[in-house]
Formats: sequence, structure tokens, C-alpha cells
Amino acid sequence: MLPYKSLIQVDRNASVSLHIQVCNMFISLITSGTLQPADILPGSRVLAQLIGINRNTVKLAYEELVSQGWAESVERKGVFVLSKLPVLSRPAVPEPGKNNPHHEAFTWTNKFENAWITKGPEKEMLTIDGGFPDVRLTPVDLLMREYRSLSRRLYGKNYLKYGSSKGSENLRTAICSYLSHTRGLSVPVENIVITKGSQMGIYLATQLLINPGDSVAVGLSNYVLADDTFRYAGANLVRIPVDTYGMDIDHLETILQYRSIKAVYIIPHHHYPTTVTMSTERRLKLLKLATEYRFAIIEDDYDFDFHYNNKPYLPLASIDHNQNVIYIGSVTKTFAPALRIGFMTGPSAFVNAAAALRELIDKQGDTVLEEAFAVLFNNGEMERYFRKSLKIYRQRRNLLCQILQSDFSNDITFNVPEGGLAVWANFNEQIDLVKLAEDAAKKRLQIDDGSFYKNESYAVNGIRMGFASLDENETIKALELLKKVLH
Repeated sequence: MLPYKSLIQVDRNASVSLHIQVCNMFISLITSGTLQPADILPGSRVLAQLIGINRNTVKLAYEELVSQGWAESVERKGVFVLSKLPVLSRPAVPEPGKNNPHHEAFTWTNKFENAWITKGPEKEMLTIDGGFPDVRLTPVDLLMREYRSLSRRLYGKNYLKYGSSKGSENLRTAICSYLSHTRGLSVPVENIVITKGSQMGIYLATQLLINPGDSVAVGLSNYVLADDTFRYAGANLVRIPVDTYGMDIDHLETILQYRSIKAVYIIPHHHYPTTVTMSTERRLKLLKLATEYRFAIIEDDYDFDFHYNNKPYLPLASIDHNQNVIYIGSVTKTFAPALRIGFMTGPSAFVNAAAALRELIDKQGDTVLEEAFAVLFNNGEMERYFRKSLKIYRQRRNLLCQILQSDFSNDITFNVPEGGLAVWANFNEQIDLVKLAEDAAKKRLQIDDGSFYKNESYAVNGIRMGFASLDENETIKALELLKKVLH
């Protein structure tokens, strides 16, 4: 007989009843091959004594096994593992000291072997991130109040049912009004699809635009997850230099004369990672080339709302009269990254196709959350939050830049960004950023090691240093720690 005393152990404090625990353990023994078809199970009296439970509990467990089809009861003989079950072999036990190569249980294609996997912030560590908002400033309490209120109201119960794959109509209407008010972008409500952040918008646009072998023009320095999305679709990346005026459109024009480009991915406002803004002249020329060569422009405008020195440039989508631009924005990049709300606009048929594709991978978003955001847009709370945070983030930017200039002039070069939530910091080539990040972690400071910003053509020794998520005291403390690590 098997050593049931050690194989079947019950937890009297568990929420699962004892007879179900015993039943599940027998199922595990059967599926692992320890018990084979037609094997006899110990008598209820014997098992009860072995594992220290009531005999009636064992009987209930056996009845459950029989009812689920794992066992059969034979009169005057006992309970047996069902004889009709297929024979299952026990997993092989690796021999000590021998190399046992891992064998996959099934074949599949791993297109993500070298993909970047985002890690969350370390607990109880100061973090100089890549440029995120300070969630302590956001009106999350108001948002959650509206969320709870909507879910309790009688008409709000409808938001708990399936809705449009384009997203909440109220939120789409609110975003249309907001885009018109802030960016001069007039978009019909039906031409907006709500997404789970800008990354989903990039994915949807890519899947509709790109066929394997197509070429996509991207910045020499670029957002790595956009690069990975294009590669996943089978695209060839064509790197275009980026300088202080944004992507070099003259260089793009030269390439277009001998190579077909299906799409251009661009972050004209606060380019990622370098934070530069594309000039008006280059924007107009890019639109002209898009019309002439019939390529799509994927405009990623992830943090338009934060601009400090003057009014922000209008998006390309606002001055596009030929419908070449697919415009992608994010609410949560400027509110709280974990609350995934973004949007995408474009030609009507394209947006309809994007909504159909979105339905295949993610039937719809969180309708109640979208409705709650719509309330905050409509009652002016979002606009008040942007005004308040803009003032605070300007002060934090100035403080970070002041300290970098005074205390790190021999180690870091940078330009004061006109907008966004981060400074692009170029470190002295003699500084090993990977080691710097490791040493900083020992002092409870989390900082990028620069690997996220590198690609096959771009390997500058730099990182984005976010200033928005730390208050003044935290910024001073974080930079003091960084200075100690450097010196």
C-alpha cells in the first residue's frame, strides 16, 4: 500500500472542506500516475485512521471521486480507480549530477525570446524613473468615487454589461471635446477608439498596416516597445537620425527615392527617449511626403499635456488634410500609468477595423472606469488637475536641472526639456551605467541602466531621468545618493 499518511495531508484551517481536500489529493495521485486504473483505494476505516479524520469524511471523499468519474465502487470489494481511465506514466525523476535538457511539452514559436520585459519599481526604494506622473497628485479619490457611484446607480448597471469595442461613447465624446479645445483636432466621435493605453494603439495600427517584409521608418533612437511591435508584425525597421529638431525628414526623403516605406512612426512632441520636439518645417514636410509617397504616419503623442516654456506645437493630425495620420494618445501616461486608458483616431474605416481587431484580443475595456473618466473630463476636474500638476512639474524640472548643472557638470550633459516628464541625461563615457545602477540599488536608489534605450544602431551612454514623480525633498535625496555612488 502507498504511504497515504504522508501523501494525503489535510488542512483543518483551509476554506475547502476536508472531504474535498481528500478527493483532490486522490485526483492528483491519479493524474500523476502514482495510482493507476483499477488500483484499489484503502478502506475508509484504514484511511481515516492514517490521516486522522472521521471515517464519514473519507466516505464522502470517495463518493465525490465516483461522482466525478475518477473512481468506481464495487460491491463487497471496495473502491477502485476507474478502470476505463487511460494509463498515465509517472514523470521521470532527474538523476542527480546529470544534465537534463529542458524539453518543451509542445512546439511553439517564441518571437519574444529577447523582448524587453518591464519590471515594476522596487519597494522602499527611491526611484528616478523614465518619466511618469506623481500619482499622489492625481484626483484618484474623485475617480474612484465616480466609479463606485456609477456601479451602484440603476442606469449604471448597464455599464457592467458588454459595451462597444470602441469604448464608452461618453468618454469618446469627452475626448473629442478635449482634443478640439487643446489641440485644434476636430474628430467625430465614431472616429475614436478607446484603448488600454498608447501601446495598444501602436499594436492595433501595426497589425492593420504592416505585412511581413514591409518597411517602417523609425527614429535612430526610439521607443523600444514600438520597435518590438513592428518587428513582431514582420516589419523591417529603417532608422532615421534624430537631432535637436526631431526626426531628420530630409534623410527620410532621400530614402523614399529608392525604398518603399509603408509607415513612419514618430513622436514629434517630446521624442522618446531624447525629449526633443520636431520643428514646424519638418512636420509640414513629413505630411507632404506622406501624401506624395502614400505612407501612413503613426503619431504617438503620449504626453502632450505637459509643456512648460510656451504653448505646445499642434499635432500633425491637427494639420493633416489628407488623412495620412493615425493619432495615438494616452490619458493614463499623464494621470496614473496603471489605469490603462488611451485613444486612437484615424480615417473612419481604419478606426472601425481597429475596433474589430481590438474585439478579438480584448473584447472591450473597463466601461465603468471609462465612464468615470468621462465625468472627470466633463466636470472640469481633469483640466484642473493638468493646470495644477503643470505648475508643480515645472518647479520639479527646474530643481532637477539646477542640481544636475551645479553638482553633475563633469558627469552628465543635458538640455532643459521644453515639456514632458523627464530629462535626457548623457553620462560621461567612462561611467558604466549598468554598474552605476547596481551600486545605486545597494544604497536603496533605483535608476535605469540605459539598456532600455539602446538598439542595433543606437548605443549612447544615456538615460531618461524623470522629475515628475519625486517631490522636491525626494529629488534632493535621490541626487545626493546618486552623487555618492558616482564619486
